[in-house]
Amino acid sequence: MGRLEDLVIHYLNAARWELSEALNRIVCLDDGGTLHGKDLGRIAYAYQRVSWWQQVTDLTHGREETLDGATALLTVRQWARESLINARPVTNGGLFTLAMAESRRGGARAFLDATEKLADALTPPPAPGVRPAEGITAAASPAGAEQGIPATVYRP
Repeated sequence: MGRLEDLVIHYLNAARWELSEALNRIVCLDDGGTLHGKDLGRIAYAYQRVSWWQQVTDLTHGREETLDGATALLTVRQWARESLINARPVTNGGLFTLAMAESRRGGARAFLDATEKLADALTPPPAPGVRPAEGITAAASPAGAEQGIPATVYRP
């Protein structure tokens, strides 16, 4: 196991610790203790953070085809990004459903924030002649791009 896989395990264990601390709040309640909404929110948020890190370790220690740590981390980052972009608004289900959707978004955002610098270090620099923002080589530019005429972009 490489240093990157060790780092992923460290982050997973830190997220598990945060979840166990949040769950201990419920376990340690006595008969007169009260449980607040922020306690449940902390549990839901910590659970979502654990789930993202667990997905990375599942890919690196999978039963069928394992991935190296860098590929696994970048793959799960893409999944987290897609979950934020493609999240559907909650229109029914009450406050619990709304709170769980918010914790899923928060967990994905926390995972992306925690791995941002690491992903930047793992991503290779663009090749010469490629515009970094678009990933298009000068030879593959649409007609009229040299003159500054915008090309029509068709998206399904």
